[in-house]
Amino acid sequence: MQPVTVRSSSAGRLLFVDRLRAAAALGMIETHVFNTMLFSRARSSWWFVCLDFVNGLIAPTFLFVAGFVFVVSSSRKLEELRAGGVVLRKALRRIFGVWLIAYLLHIPRMSIKRLFQGYTGQEWLGLYRVDVLHCICFTWLFLLLSLYLTRSEQTLRLLWAASMAVFSLLAPLMWSIDFLGMLPAPAAAYLNNKHYSLFPLFPWSAFMLAGALCASCYQQANRQQRESVFMAALGCVAVIAVLLGYRLPQLLWLPGGGKTHWAADPRTFLLRLGLVLALLCAFWVYGLLRNIEQSWFLAAGRESLFIYVGHLIVLYLPVWRGSSLAYLVARRYGVMGCTVGTVLFVAVMVLAARTWSRLKQKQVRTLSLLHA
Repeated sequence: MQPVTVRSSSAGRLLFVDRLRAAAALGMIETHVFNTMLFSRARSSWWFVCLDFVNGLIAPTFLFVAGFVFVVSSSRKLEELRAGGVVLRKALRRIFGVWLIAYLLHIPRMSIKRLFQGYTGQEWLGLYRVDVLHCICFTWLFLLLSLYLTRSEQTLRLLWAASMAVFSLLAPLMWSIDFLGMLPAPAAAYLNNKHYSLFPLFPWSAFMLAGALCASCYQQANRQQRESVFMAALGCVAVIAVLLGYRLPQLLWLPGGGKTHWAADPRTFLLRLGLVLALLCAFWVYGLLRNIEQSWFLAAGRESLFIYVGHLIVLYLPVWRGSSLAYLVARRYGVMGCTVGTVLFVAVMVLAARTWSRLKQKQVRTLSLLHA
């Protein structure tokens, strides 16, 4: 049997990963638009329950792909990275730059003017709140340091697998403890949801570590021309993870008499991870059937970070006479209005992302000419 391989683009990108990343980025827009605009009474309907379940896969997918892509991109300059110097400094600058953006995104909702006048204790907790970007940057830093310090691929995979297990299995315990009195508030916010954090490291970082582990295994299979075998095995892992997440009995050691918040439950992690892996396999199979290298959908995937930050700014920045767009349209529309809003929002963000991408390419060409 001849090995089956999904072709990459001319730039060496993995197109099925770009498609999965695009689905996550655009899905975030739909999630935020519906959660912001939809009538309150519509939220009890059966279709919204189904939609809410699907939307619950968006963040895990976004995080998984962030870990996957980081390992793939880092491996292309792994020797230079481990040697230190320019490559390592550039990676660190990018991580801390995105981390700064993550904190700046919280300031406008609380008013920059108030930042200098003084916040209350609760307002400072809101400023320290950990969202998706905070979780991504912390895990990026962990992955970067592990790649820099560890030379063995096998050791790296064991480290990432063990870390994934820690962040997922210990989540119920971490969510049962209030760390605010033990740690500084900015550090405590990374551990659980006790004080406004939506994406603390436990368990959300585990999805990124799963993506990193999957990327490392995929690259080895690709080098050995066993990509199709690996993807078939990954599909089986996806099915097993979904079944375990759905059918696994409640773990006896969980705090609170065997009960925990659903987001911190290891069964939820398994269920969501299995579905994310299934989506990855589905986009890989799609690439076998239709391998298009250029489309607006792929462009959205390649600029997913821009789309994520941009749509948050447009939706939540208080620029409309002191109010945000989310505040002006909150809970005022039905299904049709939310659908139209989603389509318009997606169109605007994709157009902006493509413009941003062209500007970057133009800058790269200009710099190349100057150095030539």
